[in-house]
Amino acid sequence: MSVDAHHHFWNPTRIPQAWMTEEHAAIARPFEPPDLEPLLRATGVTRTVLVQSADCDADTDYMFELADAVPWVGGIVAWCRLDDERLARARLDELRPRQKLRGIRHLIHQETDPHWLMRSRIEPALALLEERQLVFELPAVFPDHLDDVPELALRHPGLQIVIDHLGKPPLGTDSMGRWEELLRAAAEHPNVHAKVSGLNTVLPPGNWVAAALEPAVEVAVDAFGPRRLVCGSDWPVALLNGDYEQVWRETTAAVKHVAGEAAEEILTTTATRLYSLDR
Repeated sequence: MSVDAHHHFWNPTRIPQAWMTEEHAAIARPFEPPDLEPLLRATGVTRTVLVQSADCDADTDYMFELADAVPWVGGIVAWCRLDDERLARARLDELRPRQKLRGIRHLIHQETDPHWLMRSRIEPALALLEERQLVFELPAVFPDHLDDVPELALRHPGLQIVIDHLGKPPLGTDSMGRWEELLRAAAEHPNVHAKVSGLNTVLPPGNWVAAALEPAVEVAVDAFGPRRLVCGSDWPVALLNGDYEQVWRETTAAVKHVAGEAAEEILTTTATRLYSLDR
Protein backbone atom coordinates (compact mmCIF):
# COMPACT_ATOMS: atom_id res chain seq x y z
CA MET A 1 0.00 0.00 0.00
CA SER A 2 1.18 3.51 -0.83
CA VAL A 3 -0.15 6.95 -1.67
CA ASP A 4 0.62 8.87 -4.85
CA ALA A 5 0.30 12.34 -3.36
CA HIS A 6 0.69 14.29 -6.61
CA HIS A 7 -0.85 13.65 -10.00
CA HIS A 8 -3.08 15.44 -12.48
CA PHE A 9 -5.96 14.84 -14.85
CA TRP A 10 -6.52 17.06 -17.86
CA ASN A 11 -8.22 17.27 -21.21
CA PRO A 12 -6.76 20.21 -23.19
CA THR A 13 -9.70 20.19 -25.60
CA ARG A 14 -12.00 21.01 -22.66
CA ILE A 15 -9.72 23.00 -20.37
CA PRO A 16 -6.72 24.67 -22.07
CA GLN A 17 -3.43 24.18 -20.25
CA ALA A 18 -1.81 27.58 -20.74
CA TRP A 19 1.61 26.37 -19.57
CA MET A 20 1.97 23.79 -22.31
CA THR A 21 4.50 24.53 -25.06
CA GLU A 22 5.97 22.52 -27.91
CA GLU A 23 8.14 20.62 -25.45
CA HIS A 24 4.97 19.24 -23.87
CA ALA A 25 3.61 17.80 -27.14
CA ALA A 26 3.89 14.23 -25.82
CA ILE A 27 1.45 14.96 -22.99
CA ALA A 28 -0.83 17.44 -24.76
CA ARG A 29 -3.76 15.03 -24.80
CA PRO A 30 -6.39 13.83 -22.33
CA PHE A 31 -5.25 11.94 -19.22
CA GLU A 32 -8.14 10.72 -17.11
CA PRO A 33 -8.95 7.98 -14.54
CA PRO A 34 -9.11 5.05 -16.98
CA ASP A 35 -5.53 5.90 -18.05
CA LEU A 36 -4.18 5.94 -14.49
CA GLU A 37 -6.12 3.19 -12.75
CA PRO A 38 -4.26 0.19 -14.28
CA LEU A 39 -0.93 1.88 -13.51
CA LEU A 40 -1.91 2.24 -9.86
CA ARG A 41 -2.89 -1.41 -9.64
CA ALA A 42 0.41 -2.48 -11.22
CA THR A 43 2.48 -0.49 -8.74
CA GLY A 44 0.46 -1.11 -5.58
CA VAL A 45 -0.75 2.48 -5.14
CA THR A 46 -4.07 2.49 -3.32
CA ARG A 47 -4.85 6.20 -2.80
CA THR A 48 -4.00 9.41 -4.62
CA VAL A 49 -4.11 13.18 -4.30
CA LEU A 50 -5.30 14.96 -7.44
CA VAL A 51 -3.74 18.39 -8.04
CA GLN A 52 -4.90 21.28 -10.22
CA SER A 53 -3.08 22.03 -13.47
CA ALA A 54 -4.83 25.20 -14.68
CA ASP A 55 -5.62 28.43 -12.85
CA CYS A 56 -9.33 28.50 -13.56
CA ASP A 57 -12.56 27.40 -11.92
CA ALA A 58 -13.38 25.18 -14.89
CA ASP A 59 -10.34 23.02 -14.16
CA THR A 60 -11.41 22.58 -10.55
CA ASP A 61 -14.95 21.66 -11.57
CA TYR A 62 -13.54 19.16 -14.07
CA MET A 63 -11.34 17.54 -11.40
CA PHE A 64 -14.28 17.02 -9.06
CA GLU A 65 -16.37 15.65 -11.92
CA LEU A 66 -13.77 12.95 -12.55
CA ALA A 67 -12.62 12.29 -8.99
CA ASP A 68 -16.09 11.93 -7.52
CA ALA A 69 -16.51 8.83 -9.70
CA VAL A 70 -13.38 7.00 -8.50
CA PRO A 71 -12.85 5.97 -4.87
CA TRP A 72 -9.03 5.89 -5.04
CA VAL A 73 -8.76 9.68 -5.37
CA GLY A 74 -8.83 10.57 -1.71
CA GLY A 75 -8.20 14.31 -1.91
CA ILE A 76 -8.15 17.21 -4.34
CA VAL A 77 -5.91 20.27 -4.35
CA ALA A 78 -8.01 22.76 -6.28
CA TRP A 79 -7.65 26.38 -7.41
CA CYS A 80 -9.32 29.63 -6.44
CA ARG A 81 -8.51 33.30 -6.93
CA LEU A 82 -6.03 34.45 -4.33
CA ASP A 83 -5.70 38.09 -5.34
CA ASP A 84 -9.30 39.01 -4.49
CA GLU A 85 -10.58 38.18 -1.00
CA ARG A 86 -14.24 38.53 -1.93
CA LEU A 87 -13.97 36.13 -4.86
CA ALA A 88 -11.79 33.74 -2.88
CA ARG A 89 -14.33 33.57 -0.05
CA ALA A 90 -17.23 33.06 -2.44
CA ARG A 91 -15.45 30.26 -4.29
CA LEU A 92 -14.33 28.53 -1.10
CA ASP A 93 -17.92 28.71 0.18
CA GLU A 94 -19.05 27.13 -3.08
CA LEU A 95 -16.45 24.35 -2.79
CA ARG A 96 -17.03 23.69 0.92
CA PRO A 97 -19.59 20.86 0.32
CA ARG A 98 -17.17 18.97 -1.94
CA GLN A 99 -16.03 16.14 0.30
CA LYS A 100 -12.66 15.60 -1.38
CA LEU A 101 -11.44 19.20 -1.17
CA ARG A 102 -8.17 19.25 0.76
CA GLY A 103 -6.20 22.24 -0.48
CA ILE A 104 -5.58 25.10 -2.90
CA ARG A 105 -2.74 25.72 -5.34
CA HIS A 106 -1.87 28.54 -7.73
CA LEU A 107 0.69 28.22 -10.53
CA ILE A 108 3.05 30.79 -9.03
CA HIS A 109 5.83 29.70 -11.38
CA GLN A 110 3.76 31.02 -14.29
CA GLU A 111 3.57 34.52 -12.80
CA THR A 112 6.08 37.04 -14.17
CA ASP A 113 6.77 38.28 -10.64
CA PRO A 114 8.66 35.54 -8.76
CA HIS A 115 7.45 37.12 -5.49
CA TRP A 116 3.80 37.35 -6.57
CA LEU A 117 2.83 35.33 -3.53
CA MET A 118 4.12 37.99 -1.16
CA ARG A 119 1.94 40.80 -2.51
CA SER A 120 -0.29 42.38 0.12
CA ARG A 121 -3.49 41.61 -1.75
CA ILE A 122 -2.79 37.85 -1.48
CA GLU A 123 -2.64 37.92 2.33
CA PRO A 124 -6.40 37.89 3.05
CA ALA A 125 -7.00 34.83 0.86
CA LEU A 126 -4.14 32.95 2.53
CA ALA A 127 -5.67 33.81 5.89
CA LEU A 128 -8.90 32.23 4.64
CA LEU A 129 -7.08 29.02 3.74
CA GLU A 130 -5.49 29.03 7.19
CA GLU A 131 -8.87 29.59 8.86
CA ARG A 132 -10.50 26.77 6.90
CA GLN A 133 -7.61 24.37 7.47
CA LEU A 134 -6.89 23.88 3.80
CA VAL A 135 -3.43 22.88 2.64
CA PHE A 136 -1.65 25.45 0.48
CA GLU A 137 0.61 24.01 -2.21
CA LEU A 138 3.45 25.85 -3.90
CA PRO A 139 4.78 24.78 -7.30
CA ALA A 140 8.08 26.43 -6.42
CA VAL A 141 10.81 26.22 -9.05
CA PHE A 142 14.43 26.91 -8.08
CA PRO A 143 15.93 29.51 -8.05
CA ASP A 144 12.65 31.38 -7.50
CA HIS A 145 9.97 31.06 -4.83
CA LEU A 146 11.74 29.04 -2.13
CA ASP A 147 13.19 32.15 -0.55
CA ASP A 148 9.66 33.41 0.21
CA VAL A 149 8.56 30.29 2.09
CA PRO A 150 10.05 31.13 5.52
CA GLU A 151 8.31 34.52 5.62
CA LEU A 152 5.06 33.00 4.38
CA ALA A 153 5.25 30.35 7.10
CA LEU A 154 5.81 33.01 9.78
CA ARG A 155 2.89 35.14 8.57
CA HIS A 156 0.53 32.15 8.61
CA PRO A 157 1.72 29.70 11.28
CA GLY A 158 -1.54 27.73 11.12
CA LEU A 159 -1.34 27.25 7.35
CA GLN A 160 -0.03 23.87 6.23
CA ILE A 161 2.30 24.73 3.32
CA VAL A 162 3.51 22.07 0.88
CA ILE A 163 6.46 22.64 -1.47
CA ASP A 164 5.81 20.64 -4.62
CA HIS A 165 8.64 18.65 -6.23
CA LEU A 166 11.14 19.76 -3.52
CA GLY A 167 11.28 23.09 -5.36
CA LYS A 168 12.79 21.43 -8.47
CA PRO A 169 16.36 20.84 -7.26
CA PRO A 170 19.04 21.45 -9.95
CA LEU A 171 20.32 17.88 -9.77
CA GLY A 172 23.82 17.32 -11.07
CA THR A 173 24.75 21.02 -11.13
CA ASP A 174 26.83 23.38 -9.01
CA SER A 175 23.61 25.09 -7.86
CA MET A 176 22.62 22.22 -5.57
CA GLY A 177 24.28 23.96 -2.61
CA ARG A 178 22.11 27.06 -2.95
CA TRP A 179 18.97 24.95 -3.42
CA GLU A 180 19.81 22.99 -0.27
CA GLU A 181 20.30 26.22 1.68
CA LEU A 182 16.88 27.50 0.63
CA LEU A 183 15.09 24.21 1.24
CA ARG A 184 16.59 23.85 4.71
CA ALA A 185 15.55 27.41 5.58
CA ALA A 186 11.97 26.54 4.61
CA ALA A 187 12.09 23.29 6.55
CA GLU A 188 12.94 25.13 9.77
CA HIS A 189 9.26 26.06 10.01
CA PRO A 190 7.08 23.21 11.34
CA ASN A 191 4.09 24.11 9.15
CA VAL A 192 6.09 23.54 5.95
CA HIS A 193 6.03 20.17 4.19
CA ALA A 194 7.45 18.97 0.87
CA LYS A 195 6.79 16.45 -1.88
CA VAL A 196 9.36 14.04 -3.23
CA SER A 197 7.93 14.25 -6.73
CA GLY A 198 8.69 15.53 -10.20
CA LEU A 199 12.43 14.99 -9.80
CA ASN A 200 12.88 12.87 -12.94
CA THR A 201 12.00 15.78 -15.22
CA VAL A 202 15.02 17.78 -14.05
CA LEU A 203 17.32 14.92 -15.09
CA PRO A 204 18.76 14.48 -18.60
CA PRO A 205 16.49 12.32 -20.78
CA GLY A 206 17.32 8.66 -20.73
CA ASN A 207 17.54 5.58 -18.56
CA TRP A 208 17.93 7.33 -15.20
CA VAL A 209 17.78 5.37 -11.91
CA ALA A 210 17.06 6.01 -8.24
CA ALA A 211 20.65 6.96 -7.44
CA ALA A 212 20.29 10.09 -9.57
CA LEU A 213 17.49 11.31 -7.30
CA GLU A 214 19.12 10.49 -3.99
CA PRO A 215 21.15 13.70 -3.51
CA ALA A 216 17.90 15.66 -3.34
CA VAL A 217 16.06 13.02 -1.32
CA GLU A 218 18.89 12.90 1.24
CA VAL A 219 18.65 16.64 1.85
CA ALA A 220 14.86 16.50 2.09
CA VAL A 221 14.76 13.61 4.55
CA ASP A 222 17.41 15.24 6.74
CA ALA A 223 15.74 18.66 6.64
CA PHE A 224 12.06 17.73 7.01
CA GLY A 225 12.08 14.25 8.48
CA PRO A 226 9.57 11.64 7.32
CA ARG A 227 6.61 13.25 9.11
CA ARG A 228 6.70 16.24 6.78
CA LEU A 229 7.45 14.51 3.48
CA VAL A 230 5.14 12.81 1.00
CA CYS A 231 5.79 11.08 -2.31
CA GLY A 232 4.14 11.69 -5.68
CA SER A 233 4.51 10.71 -9.32
CA ASP A 234 3.67 14.03 -10.99
CA TRP A 235 1.92 11.95 -13.67
CA PRO A 236 1.38 12.72 -16.53
CA VAL A 237 4.12 15.42 -16.50
CA ALA A 238 6.46 12.61 -15.42
CA LEU A 239 5.98 10.97 -18.82
CA LEU A 240 8.33 13.55 -20.30
CA ASN A 241 11.20 11.47 -18.90
CA GLY A 242 9.97 7.96 -18.18
CA ASP A 243 6.77 6.02 -17.67
CA TYR A 244 4.63 5.72 -14.55
CA GLU A 245 6.09 2.40 -13.47
CA GLN A 246 9.69 3.61 -13.82
CA VAL A 247 9.02 6.90 -12.08
CA TRP A 248 7.21 5.32 -9.14
CA ARG A 249 9.68 2.44 -8.83
CA GLU A 250 12.81 4.58 -8.88
CA THR A 251 11.40 7.44 -6.79
CA THR A 252 10.19 5.10 -4.07
CA ALA A 253 13.46 3.16 -4.25
CA ALA A 254 15.36 6.38 -3.56
CA VAL A 255 13.08 7.12 -0.61
CA LYS A 256 13.52 3.63 0.81
CA HIS A 257 17.31 3.70 0.41
CA VAL A 258 17.62 7.08 2.11
CA ALA A 259 14.91 6.84 4.77
CA GLY A 260 15.18 3.14 5.61
CA GLU A 261 12.46 1.99 8.02
CA ALA A 262 10.97 5.50 8.03
CA ALA A 263 10.14 5.26 4.31
CA GLU A 264 6.64 3.98 5.08
CA GLU A 265 5.80 7.32 6.66
CA ILE A 266 6.82 9.19 3.49
CA LEU A 267 5.09 6.73 1.16
CA THR A 268 1.82 6.36 3.07
CA THR A 269 1.36 7.70 6.59
CA THR A 270 2.24 11.38 6.19
CA ALA A 271 0.09 11.85 3.10
CA THR A 272 -2.82 10.04 4.75
CA ARG A 273 -2.61 12.39 7.73
CA LEU A 274 -1.83 15.63 5.87
CA TYR A 275 -4.61 15.20 3.31
CA SER A 276 -7.04 13.42 5.67
CA LEU A 277 -7.36 10.55 3.21
CA ASP A 278 -9.23 8.40 5.75
CA ARG A 279 -11.94 11.01 6.11
